[in-house]
Amino acid sequence: MSAFNNIPESTEAPNQLITNLLPVPLKYIPLPAPLPSLNTPITIVASDGMRPPCRRCLLDASPGEELHLIAYDPFPVDSVTPYRGTGPIFIHAYDCGLFDGDVLPERQLRRQMSIRAYDQSHMLMAAETVDGTELEKVAGGMLADEKARYVNVHNSKPGCFAVRIERA
Repeated sequence: MSAFNNIPESTEAPNQLITNLLPVPLKYIPLPAPLPSLNTPITIVASDGMRPPCRRCLLDASPGEELHLIAYDPFPVDSVTPYRGTGPIFIHAYDCGLFDGDVLPERQLRRQMSIRAYDQSHMLMAAETVDGTELEKVAGGMLADEKARYVNVHNSKPGCFAVRIERA
C-alpha cells in the first residue's frame, strides 16, 4: 500500500527500455496491417459535433463526409502475441490515400494518447499515457532503445488505434 489514501501499489510491469536516451527521428505508418474485408461496414456521416479521425489519411473528417467504422488489428497477420486484438477505427468511405508525412496533423496531437512500445516478437516493452503534444518526444525516446521495434499509438479515451511509429 502507498501512503496516499491506502491505494495499493501499481501492478503494472516496469518499463523494460533504457530511459533518458536522445529521441530518434520518427516515421508514421497509418495502417501497418491490411484492412479487413469491408463487406458490411457501419457507415456514419461526420457532423460539426462528430469529426472522427480517418486512420488512412490521419485527418479528421469534415462535416458531410462518409466514414466506415470497422474493427482493425494493427499487428502483423502472422504474429503470435497476447497483445493482438481488434478495436474500432474510422476510415473515409472513399480512398483518401495513406498518410505520408513527417509530422502528424495538428488535430491528432490534441488528444490523450496511449503509447505502447513492442519488441521484434511483438511483446510489450513499455507503455505510457501522454498528452498528444508529448507524443513525438515520448515515442522517440522509447524507440531510442534498440530493443523497441515499433510503437503503437491509441487514442486513450475510446481506445482506437491511431498510428504506428517506427524509426525513420
